[in-house]
Amino acid sequence: MSDAPGRSWGYWTRAKLEMLADYLAGFATASTGQSERVYLDAFAGEGSGLDRLTGEEFPGSARIALEAGEGAGFTRFRYFEMGQRASDLQARLRSDYPGRDIKVYEGDCNVTILDALGALKDLNWAPTFAFLDPDGMELAWDTLVALADHKRGYRSSASTKPEYKVELWMLFPTSGIVRTLALEEEKVSEADIARANRLFGTDAWKPIHALRLAGTISATKAREEYVNLMRWRLERDLGYRFSHPFELKNTKGNTLYHMIFATDNDVGTRIMAAIYTNAAKRLPDMLEEARNRASGQQTLDLGLESTAPEVGYHYEPPWEPRF
Repeated sequence: MSDAPGRSWGYWTRAKLEMLADYLAGFATASTGQSERVYLDAFAGEGSGLDRLTGEEFPGSARIALEAGEGAGFTRFRYFEMGQRASDLQARLRSDYPGRDIKVYEGDCNVTILDALGALKDLNWAPTFAFLDPDGMELAWDTLVALADHKRGYRSSASTKPEYKVELWMLFPTSGIVRTLALEEEKVSEADIARANRLFGTDAWKPIHALRLAGTISATKAREEYVNLMRWRLERDLGYRFSHPFELKNTKGNTLYHMIFATDNDVGTRIMAAIYTNAAKRLPDMLEEARNRASGQQTLDLGLESTAPEVGYHYEPPWEPRF
């Protein structure tokens, strides 16, 4: 790996990227019959990262996608980054993966993704996956609309086969929204309101915030409602059949964000449900290890089987927003 040292990240980032790698492997297997497969990566990063506690370098999403399916999972790679990081990332990836169809778009991905999708219009029939991993509230609803619209109409009107939209896995900044939409109404700026409107594509979040201001609902309940609102819009307004949320927490047990997977495909749902189930089983051990490392303690393996209750993931549809 020839990247310059990347940013340091917590255990939750490693967990998220492991889930991404598992899903892309499944996606590659499920779409082997197609001659083209497209990977889109908004907020692509530097190509690698550093474990905050161990200092170990690990591959980022850009490299994970290039290695998916033993390097044969995807045929087209489109990344999006800001400023100099875009050209640096493109140079490193093209050097390390010669002959691959790699392009990094420089600038705000909410703008440049339209150029990328336009250039890929002739391939809108190809299975396509988008990983949307902002640091906070940078993702715009209009980007989700563009992704959902990209593959519409790729089958003829006479076809009886279903159309599948771009599959997407997005970071939803659960705790960031609660922090941004402060409890003191006078502290919520016009810029904060604009960011929330841009993320949701609507001001339908305002009734949830109003109840939070009034003390009628807790922060936990507000987070739940915000996640549900996004899922409701993905399914009802953009037409995705399924939206699957997964909560990630820090070493203190506080919610950081949710990853939301949206798909029309039963196979995609089965694959991600299995990955979510496995991750739910694995995360407690990862969390405990991270806590031990942070405190300087050693993890002692006594050879005992875990007595933790069996966990799993089951899809539950979003409810109609109640507020």
